[in-house]
Amino acid sequence: MSKKFLLTLATVVIIPQSALAKDDDKAPPPALYSQLMDCRTIADPTARLACYDAKTAALDEATRKNEVVITDKEAVKRARRGLFGFTAPIGKLMGFGGDDEDENRIDEIESTIESARRTPGGWHIKLADGSVWEQNDTRSFILSPKPGNAVKVKRGSLGTFRVSVAGQPSVKMRRVE
Repeated sequence: MSKKFLLTLATVVIIPQSALAKDDDKAPPPALYSQLMDCRTIADPTARLACYDAKTAALDEATRKNEVVITDKEAVKRARRGLFGFTAPIGKLMGFGGDDEDENRIDEIESTIESARRTPGGWHIKLADGSVWEQNDTRSFILSPKPGNAVKVKRGSLGTFRVSVAGQPSVKMRRVE
């Protein structure tokens, strides 16, 4: 997932919604959506149709200007997966909750290695999904990671992440990109 896509998603959809969010579980829907739904309460068919026409035109215009973005659950799931591994409260800032009890929280991903290189601080691994992980402990893999190897990244305790390459014992790593 590209950085440009994530940045656009964050600035256009999620940050405005999180700014509206209260302490309760759900943020209120955008005003344009609420106004469109309010058209259903109009009894006169001609007035109701006029309301729908006006509000859908306004919603369409806001969508074209990227003031409102309409998405589905699968797109949110892809965005969550794209953010997996960042230790900053980026998910919480972007309206994804971030609570440990969140039933939609991702605890593990599987991918393959696109590239791997040894640095003075440990391994630097780029996965097929574009995420880049850097080792932050002193352990080492038994066999050196190679492109095409299967990788499993698991969420650990206290914001840590454990990376296992080709079924080997895992090492602590942090996501840097």
